[in-house]
Amino acid sequence: MSDAMPNTQLPTSTSALLYFVSLFSPPEWQHSERRRYTSSEMRLEKGADWSVELLDLLCRSFGQENAQSPTLWLDFLKPVSEGLGILDALELHTRTYSATPQQALWVLLAFDIAPALGRTWGFWCQDEPLLPLMPEDDLWFLPHQDPTNPNRLILPVEAILTWWLERVEGPQNRLWGEYDDERRRTLDNWKSGRRTPAISRIMEWFSDDYQFSYKSSDEAHLSTAQLRSLLLWARAIEQAYKDLVGYLTPGVAPNDAEPIRNKALQLIELFRWSHEATVVTDPTNPALADQAFVEALPSWIKEGAFRAITPDRSGRLLAAEQVADFLSEIFKAMPHDDALPVMFKEVTLRAPAPPVQDLDLLEQRRTVLGAIENILLAWSGGNSGRQHRVAAGLAKLQHLPRTAEFEPDIAYLSALNALSSGDFNEARQYAENALELCLTRSVGPLKLDIARLNFSLAVAQDAFNRASAERSFRILCKSVQPRDAARWKLGEGPIDYSMRLAAADHAAWFWGNIVRPYEGVEIEAPLQENSEIIRAYADLLFSGASEVEVRAFKKKFGGQLKRKLRDVRGDTFFTVTSKMVPDLVRVMRQMPTYSGIPKEPSELANSMAATHLKLVRLLPTDVLDARDYLKQTALMLAAERKDVDMIKALVDRHVDIDAQDVLGRTALHSAAKVGADRCFEILLAVGANPTLQTYTGKTPAIFAAEFGRATIFEMRFACSTYQMGRSELEEAHKLSQEAAKNFKAKRKAYAAQGYEVAGRKGFQRIAALALEMLDE
Repeated sequence: MSDAMPNTQLPTSTSALLYFVSLFSPPEWQHSERRRYTSSEMRLEKGADWSVELLDLLCRSFGQENAQSPTLWLDFLKPVSEGLGILDALELHTRTYSATPQQALWVLLAFDIAPALGRTWGFWCQDEPLLPLMPEDDLWFLPHQDPTNPNRLILPVEAILTWWLERVEGPQNRLWGEYDDERRRTLDNWKSGRRTPAISRIMEWFSDDYQFSYKSSDEAHLSTAQLRSLLLWARAIEQAYKDLVGYLTPGVAPNDAEPIRNKALQLIELFRWSHEATVVTDPTNPALADQAFVEALPSWIKEGAFRAITPDRSGRLLAAEQVADFLSEIFKAMPHDDALPVMFKEVTLRAPAPPVQDLDLLEQRRTVLGAIENILLAWSGGNSGRQHRVAAGLAKLQHLPRTAEFEPDIAYLSALNALSSGDFNEARQYAENALELCLTRSVGPLKLDIARLNFSLAVAQDAFNRASAERSFRILCKSVQPRDAARWKLGEGPIDYSMRLAAADHAAWFWGNIVRPYEGVEIEAPLQENSEIIRAYADLLFSGASEVEVRAFKKKFGGQLKRKLRDVRGDTFFTVTSKMVPDLVRVMRQMPTYSGIPKEPSELANSMAATHLKLVRLLPTDVLDARDYLKQTALMLAAERKDVDMIKALVDRHVDIDAQDVLGRTALHSAAKVGADRCFEILLAVGANPTLQTYTGKTPAIFAAEFGRATIFEMRFACSTYQMGRSELEEAHKLSQEAAKNFKAKRKAYAAQGYEVAGRKGFQRIAALALEMLDE
């Protein structure tokens, strides 16, 4: 079925940004790198770096990299960033059915982007206009009819060159000094629209080395930098316009002034309409502006092309997801052919064309959607015959007309069915196939569900495997909610860290909502409180087991001790109990004594801690070195809990004392953060490396200075094996001095984050010691 389906992928933020930058400053990347970037195949960090580089290229193209006032650049960058975000949302939430690529782009442009751009331009109040000399209401950058020849269009480059040449002094073949007829001919070709200027030629001919003479010296004239920027804008818009005409209406000349043939002209008219309706309002009062905007629109268009930018009764514009639903309804009723909908029935572009719907096609698509919904209801229900109903529904679905348009949906339903049947491998194959189909066509809201399922399956089977999870995580990040972004620390740390936090977050959703076994199917769930190994170990802890009993436990469950459990967190039994037991011991030591209890809580707590230490002394080193989903080891956890006995036991078993978690932190970092002086001392004594850095470049000594751990800082400084460098001392002095000076604010800020810092004297001691060493 997939071979018969066209690629209807909507533009993504990455593909749009790369194309937009290419209009101003082509990036010097290999073709394969550009393809991997636009198809979101490269690593997230590298993709983010490329995006920053692209924006830097744009900034340099506008001559803004050294501008004293970045107002213009920031004013421009904001709508660009918002537009890219909207493209991501539309890609995730818009269902295109069997639309051709031309139809998909046409609907996106005509019913969202063109009106939105016109509205944005209308409300765009620049403090630093691009070109103050040109009339504000002159939309020079849009192709428009030649007053002397209505059958011909004047393109943006011609408009700018004509305007500029009327003001510049001298003939065209001597503008650059010496006689140059080749440049004159090139300018004529640019003006005629036969050729679009090359970026390199504009940068060469209009560099800052040239100063042009103007006819009048009484008025302010363009600087060469302004003219260059203006030509780059005109060139970019003209090239984009030509590309659009060539893509939407192949064979139509770009300067064809007939809007029925040249579909791009209909988009331009939409832009003009939205601009005219908004620019005359008062942008300083958004509520009144929105009201005037709505009143200015004819009733027929409020439910047409301007639906996406028409405020509701509360004055709010539609969210991107609502716009996507609106676009999906348009696609659902769109005839299955290569024709693009006509928005205006008259050449004057002032009367709407009635929508053309294929009612039979619409009913067929609604029938398939209804069948899909019924299968989901059957799968999620509690009926004992769920499996039969889902299987029957899937079989019936295959025979309905237009199912090729819903192939990703069918693959997704098949993945859920395989999961409930207990076949994780088959479920993953179906889910990956569904996601692959989504990445080659825009299928709507289902895309997020598929990405979420793929992400959970990838880490459920492999504990945590970044390579298999990242593609789905990238899609999730395109529509992440603010609360999830905060919980996953997006933008606050390495992507790998955020992915692992998100994996842990998806555990409850996956096992609680998606893994729903059919009757008679048994599925091994992740490690839980009622798991056999946990129940057996709890009996050992509460009974004060002997070493013989602990050995017997190890022998019985040895196979489970050495492997990752099937849990999206990626924990092992030992990493789980290394968190569980110390926390339980701490709580019990704080409990009061009750009459009738065989053992006092504190005595039982000590017994449990001793039993856990017995297990540590018996387990192989590779089990003790196991990491959880954040790559934390038991040694790091023990240091963070100031557990000296556990530190000694693990060190005696020769665990990796320099292991680093996903943020680059070691056990020394953990000890320094919480002020575990004795733990830090033991680790240093056995050779732990205090020069290792976190992803932000912080050493344990920097942690000590940041949290005021004076004793630890002194121990670190006294370590002769690894001497502190000057830069490390300078950073420690800076942090401790600032904390001592603003101690109350520092303590309050860190308390809000759940951290406890030392007293003011601790910071003062560190600052004094660091300064003393720097002065030597």
